[in-house]
Amino acid sequence: MSTVLMGSADVDPHSEHGYLCCPDCGLLQKLPRIGIRGLNTYCGRCGATLERTRGRSINAALAMCLSALFLLLPMNLLPFLTVDIFGVHHTSIIYSGIAGIAAQGWPVVAVILALELIILPFFRFGFLAAVLLGVYHDYHHPHLGRLFRWSERLDQWSMPDVFLIGSVIGYGRVAPFLPISIGIGGYCVLAVSFLTLLTRASLDRREIWRRIGPCCQEIEEGVEYVGCPFCGLPHPKAEAEGQQCHRCGERVWRYRPDTEMRVLALTLAGFFCYPFAYLYPMESNYQLGSLQGYTIMTGVDKLIQANFYLFAAIIFLASVLTPFLKLFGLSWFLVSIHGQSQRWLRNKTTLFRVIRQIGRWSHIDVFTVAVFLPLMHLSGLLAVYVGKALPFFLAVVIITMFATEIFDPRLLWQKVDEQQEQDESVFVNTASAES
Repeated sequence: MSTVLMGSADVDPHSEHGYLCCPDCGLLQKLPRIGIRGLNTYCGRCGATLERTRGRSINAALAMCLSALFLLLPMNLLPFLTVDIFGVHHTSIIYSGIAGIAAQGWPVVAVILALELIILPFFRFGFLAAVLLGVYHDYHHPHLGRLFRWSERLDQWSMPDVFLIGSVIGYGRVAPFLPISIGIGGYCVLAVSFLTLLTRASLDRREIWRRIGPCCQEIEEGVEYVGCPFCGLPHPKAEAEGQQCHRCGERVWRYRPDTEMRVLALTLAGFFCYPFAYLYPMESNYQLGSLQGYTIMTGVDKLIQANFYLFAAIIFLASVLTPFLKLFGLSWFLVSIHGQSQRWLRNKTTLFRVIRQIGRWSHIDVFTVAVFLPLMHLSGLLAVYVGKALPFFLAVVIITMFATEIFDPRLLWQKVDEQQEQDESVFVNTASAES
């Protein structure tokens, strides 16, 4: 039992781990042996984490993944929250808030939330469970790499953990005024959220890619290699440019074509939607004949007045600073690529990784509205309505997430690579490691 919880030794500490192209900067480098205690391996140029073995375990990840997959059904079907308003009993499930948003005339928003909260988590954990079971039993299937790639992509769009934070904030806003209780579905949300975080923390991605195979154990002198932008597997450029990766099925390019134009179009669309997301009300509360709208900033101010300082800080960071940081960062990257700038490349790549990780957490405010919308309803006396800002805000979040997925950070390093090729001094680096 302790082996499963603490993580077993999945990796041979004395084996050669071969060569890898950093997905963030494209540098070809040799991975070191991990040693008995394990290590974290970082790119020697941009600082990206290439491998983490300490505390990682395929057994632990499989146990967490199967547990989360098992709890998804009760999470979506059993009562989530219950509230009594003047003797009127309201019980909600996760779908209740989504259905309420659709009923108020926002079907596209409802479809997006249904995908992120109900449908995509099943695919995320289903694909990952299939991969981990295959790896655990040493079963080699030609599509195992593609399944793992899709499970990793869906990790950004499967959001029970983000929904939990939105639920806590929504609960905190309603609980001081109304008798509200948490149902079995709510506890399942809590369990699935923690299992999601534990699965992500215990997953030894690099070892899974090695077991799926193939791996690059040696390179030919004088051959130019290009790495898969997703799994990092090196391929001879002359043979692989524009073809599918032999391991994960992603298209292999030295630099992904048309990236700048697509990211520019999405960034401009994000800037267009951004002011409407903050000028219009996010929600409107109807109480005893009075309708009052709340923008994102008014909501933050109300939380501060109610002494919910932590909730106010979370909403401000997730809903105000994070979208601005993403739009500013993407604009900075595009300007740098266009001007072939070689300044602060490591800092820009680090900022890109931060944007990629935090972008999904901007959904918190949207989920907060979805949580208490079905609860705050008493015909003619009390109701919550979705404001015009919500679809604009959700558009900013989704657009910037797509832009981050499309953006190829290796373009930031293109000028440096070209200069190295002109100097004919391309060396294979050894990734740095911390034991």
